[in-house]
Amino acid sequence: MKKRFYAFLIHLSLSSIIAGIAIILVFFCWYPAPLHEAIGVTEIFLLLLAIDITIGPMLTFLVYKPGKPSLKFDLSVIALCQLIALSYGMFTMFEGRPVFMVFSVDRFDVVRALDIDAESAKRAHDSGNLSAEMSWFRPQWVGAINSPSSKRYDQINLLSFQGGPDWPQLPELYVPLEQLKEQISAKSKSLETLRTLLNNKKPEYIPLINEQPSTAKWLPLHGRKKDMVVLVDTKSTSVIKIIDVDPWP
Repeated sequence: MKKRFYAFLIHLSLSSIIAGIAIILVFFCWYPAPLHEAIGVTEIFLLLLAIDITIGPMLTFLVYKPGKPSLKFDLSVIALCQLIALSYGMFTMFEGRPVFMVFSVDRFDVVRALDIDAESAKRAHDSGNLSAEMSWFRPQWVGAINSPSSKRYDQINLLSFQGGPDWPQLPELYVPLEQLKEQISAKSKSLETLRTLLNNKKPEYIPLINEQPSTAKWLPLHGRKKDMVVLVDTKSTSVIKIIDVDPWP
């Protein structure tokens, strides 16, 4: 029983180390806070990870018996199943990661890898649009503009009306945020309105707002599960911070 318990602890320790690496990759690279809340993956991922971490060591505890002829095979099968389950979960997280934070019209949209229109991505690649290049790690901040082709513009509007991809999901329309500086400045809202919003919902963010420069304003961020607030410097169009607060009164 003692050796069986030691085998359980060793397996649990190894699983915990791998889980720690997975958590760092997911919550610090693919879904930097608070985007994991905006997309709504926190509970699902942690649940899958907890199940994967605990089931493997528990099975090891059940099958481990020194001198057992099939022990190596049994442990190999357990490790393989655990690895497959973890790989599937990580692949799902990778496919659902936010790759672009797209400003269009009057707000930012969180765009996941699986939201990107494949045909539009090919158009962007063929045209050499560097703003449309997806990172394997952190999401990129870009803007989306009208298509210069009137025919393509009408096609996009029609597809969007029919439930197809809209501007934020079409990489061919992406441009650097600096190119939309005037539009961002015109559509962004004052920090005074944000203070009012935070006083009613999350007053702990007020000191952060008070530290911002006079050129700072804010825009809504539309997420899959939650909407949030993006602080931007309208002078440089640089993103200051995402605040986890509902932007709608």
